[in-house]
Amino acid sequence: MNPIEFSQQKEVIELITSHIKTAAIYCFGRQDTASSSSRILYPEKELQKKHVHLYLLVFVYETIENAAGDINDKIKTKTQGSLTVTVLIHHVKCLKNPCQDQQFFFWQIMQHAELLFQDGNKPPYLNNSETPKRNVKATSNYIAHRKYIMATLWNWVYNDDDPSSSDEVKMAALHQIVEQICLSLIRVFMGYTPNHFALGYLFTLCEYFTTITADFFPRETQEDKSMFNFLKQQPCTLRFSKCNDVNYLYYQLLEERCGKFRKQADILIQNEIDRLREAEKESEKINH
Repeated sequence: MNPIEFSQQKEVIELITSHIKTAAIYCFGRQDTASSSSRILYPEKELQKKHVHLYLLVFVYETIENAAGDINDKIKTKTQGSLTVTVLIHHVKCLKNPCQDQQFFFWQIMQHAELLFQDGNKPPYLNNSETPKRNVKATSNYIAHRKYIMATLWNWVYNDDDPSSSDEVKMAALHQIVEQICLSLIRVFMGYTPNHFALGYLFTLCEYFTTITADFFPRETQEDKSMFNFLKQQPCTLRFSKCNDVNYLYYQLLEERCGKFRKQADILIQNEIDRLREAEKESEKINH
């Protein structure tokens, strides 16, 4: 990974540590994109805008509601959109006894990622006596639970022919289906279980290792963004929704996309589980 420019690194550290009591900040990924800005006047002098997106794991001493979203907003505003972040925030206490694959995930980052900041007085450490390994059985069980929830919701949405059924309620179900798929993808490919569940956040995490969310749910054009805004609404919005609040055509398109997304994600997930099982078998052979 290329190191971040010092000026940006300093801004990122200051914005995070001033927002929340921080033990350490690790950068475990970055995406660089360049976009052209067309101009009517002086079109030959086309502007090139560079955008950097960072993936950060942050260990903290306190819990603040929506800290991940607020930190991203602050960094995006401060850098005028040239820098954005996906922040994974965890209390240092979780390092004492991390569950399942989380121990492997934390260990990988703490060993191999770029350390941006560390509390010199109390540096966080992972409480383990040996190198953590992926827990393929636990991951498979986790995926099985997610698939059961998805199947239950999908059967209801897809097989419901009642004309009086609410599209608003079905949209909430589609949101939950997509959320469960994202959680499955993140767990099987990263060994990580998120503690923040906004759909845009989960999509960006998925895009750390696959383009599937961007392929099925692009957010480039205004229409793309409008459709995504429908999909990302939390089910709690049903408390305030009215009948026929959802654009019928958008709902039909989203239902179709969600179905295709689910099928493609199932293939990716199963292939990765198979790969992990094979790797586990090979490791056992070597150790014996």
